[in-house]
Amino acid sequence: MVIEFDKSKNEERDTEASSSRMPDVIGGLLRHWKLGLLTVVVVLAIGIPYAWKKGTAEYRAEGVLYVSPRNWRNLESDQEQDLQSNSQFREFMQQQVRTINRYDIVLPVVKDEAPGALYFRLPTENERRAADRLRAQLDIAAVPDTYQITVGLTGPKAEGLAEIVNSVMEQYVATARKEMFYDSDSRIKNLEQEKAQVKADITKVIEERTKIAESLGTTLFNGSVINNYEKQAGMNMDALMEARRTRMAAESALAGNNPKDPIETSIEALASDQAQKDTVLSVYRGVLSQRKADLLMKIQGLSPQHAGRIAAEKDIAAIESEMDRATQEMRKMAADNYREIQRGKVAQSKHLETMLTRESNELKQKALEYSLNYQRSLELGEEVERLRKRLNATEDRISSLQLETKAPGFVRIFSPALPPDIPVKGGRKKLLMMAFLAAVLLGLALPVGLDYMDPSVRSISELEAVLELPSSGWLPKMGHAFADEKHVLRLALVIRGHLEELTSGALVMTGIRHGSGASTLCLALGKALDSLGVRTLVIEVNHMTPDERYVFGNGKHGLSEWMTGRVSFEECVNPANKQWPDRIGTGHIKNEVSLMADPFIERLVEEARKTYSLVIIDAPPVTKSLLTEELIREMNSVMLVTHARVDNRKEIKEVMKTIERLCPRTFGSVLNQVHGPSWKKKNDSSSVLVA
Repeated sequence: MVIEFDKSKNEERDTEASSSRMPDVIGGLLRHWKLGLLTVVVVLAIGIPYAWKKGTAEYRAEGVLYVSPRNWRNLESDQEQDLQSNSQFREFMQQQVRTINRYDIVLPVVKDEAPGALYFRLPTENERRAADRLRAQLDIAAVPDTYQITVGLTGPKAEGLAEIVNSVMEQYVATARKEMFYDSDSRIKNLEQEKAQVKADITKVIEERTKIAESLGTTLFNGSVINNYEKQAGMNMDALMEARRTRMAAESALAGNNPKDPIETSIEALASDQAQKDTVLSVYRGVLSQRKADLLMKIQGLSPQHAGRIAAEKDIAAIESEMDRATQEMRKMAADNYREIQRGKVAQSKHLETMLTRESNELKQKALEYSLNYQRSLELGEEVERLRKRLNATEDRISSLQLETKAPGFVRIFSPALPPDIPVKGGRKKLLMMAFLAAVLLGLALPVGLDYMDPSVRSISELEAVLELPSSGWLPKMGHAFADEKHVLRLALVIRGHLEELTSGALVMTGIRHGSGASTLCLALGKALDSLGVRTLVIEVNHMTPDERYVFGNGKHGLSEWMTGRVSFEECVNPANKQWPDRIGTGHIKNEVSLMADPFIERLVEEARKTYSLVIIDAPPVTKSLLTEELIREMNSVMLVTHARVDNRKEIKEVMKTIERLCPRTFGSVLNQVHGPSWKKKNDSSSVLVA
């Protein structure tokens, strides 16, 4: 009978167990880092000397020449020569292949400061031997079904190979050009002299035109430009006429002397109007008018003979006389001021007329000079244009000759050789990189592969796949003091829920080998069960590796002392403390035969059941003790503690055969010391017991 808490999780566990085992890369590297490091060191120790010895590099530089079946002029469209048949073209190609490494073409490459002398020629070698050796090493071949010829050079060093190949191709093209054109240098020299003379004439004309431009103050010379001096003269004449009109108007204003003259009348009218607008006169007249009004008020109702009336009338007459006097004086002052203004305008206009007349005469002279210089500048511009056309024609002819002499006709450099970047053969860097890559790959692959091939159980799903039964739980890798950890409490809850299946009241806990953690788990489960209300006693019967945590009273109160009757049951129990539960140690048992001779354990369990709800028996490994088999048969229960990454599948299967032979009523399994970066997701399994 299988008792499960979570069927869905169990189905997921069955699926995971049936799937293929995936390698744990990070975990494998961490667990076998020494092997990986040793692998890297060994591979590098072997690979580096091998790469250094076998990695002599060989570099190659190659350029391409293009051979055209037709030869066209550079600046003309007419055809000069055409190879009509394929046989003619192939013969011409072979001729060029034999010509490229001709002695007179290769010799300049190894002379003086040429690339061949710097990178190819040996210190003890003369020019002829160097040229012959270079001719022999040049790899020249026609590319089938194309118009191309390859020129290549191979050497142990990359430096200078491309320069030598390019120099050979340039020498070949230059030789072909010289053989195609005749006396082109003399023709170009004559044209260069003509070009220099035309440039000198252009410079002379431009200098003269520049001087004219500086004198005229303009850089634009065309027929639409207006003479600025003529424009200024026109404006000057307009100003002169305006000055004359101003003078004539001022003289007319001063011409009237007769009071009845209209001009004089207009002056008086302007003076009267200005007097009326004068603020001071208005204030003064206002004060006098107020005084006159006051006097008129006083004489109202007085008789003409009244003394006060007579005095007031005199004052009124005096006030009116004063007002007339002030007004006349203000009018006279305004008229005089107006006449002075007009006289000033007359004088100013006369002076302005004189200046404008003199300036007008100067502008006329400058306008004439400007017109002459401007016409000369236009003539010089036409001369410059004519000379430039002549210069352009000369330069075009020079360029035509230069391009034609530089062009090889049928042959030209199609692709210059580039400096070799990597060797075509060998190369220490390449082999060293391969050695480093092999070291890194093997350093990673061996630890991961070894970890993947490790037959030990690493997760609870793998344990269940080996057992073909659900597991009761698992515990992560941690210290001894983990009684309150959730994983131990979870396992304690499983045991508490299945106390009825433990008919003997005891649970035998054993491992496959010493060090599996069974003793620590017994004590931790006992403490956890106590905290859950299940009073538990832990009895140690592992005489092979006694645990000091069971020791009580200097070892004088253990299982051996109770068996001989030296102490009572209560006296041999090591009482619980904050860390461990009630427990009984083995005492001084020398072998397990004494425990098997008489059913002491059964009697001890019966005695303990009077006080405790559960007895956990810490038994030796089942593979090393017959006592453990006997206890499983008698107690009819067992919990197998397996050590993750230590216990392998074969050992677990052998133990399971033994347990199946004993046929206990209750069976459980625990995977202990689970560790690694993925233990959480791999071991999230429900806790079960198999009954």
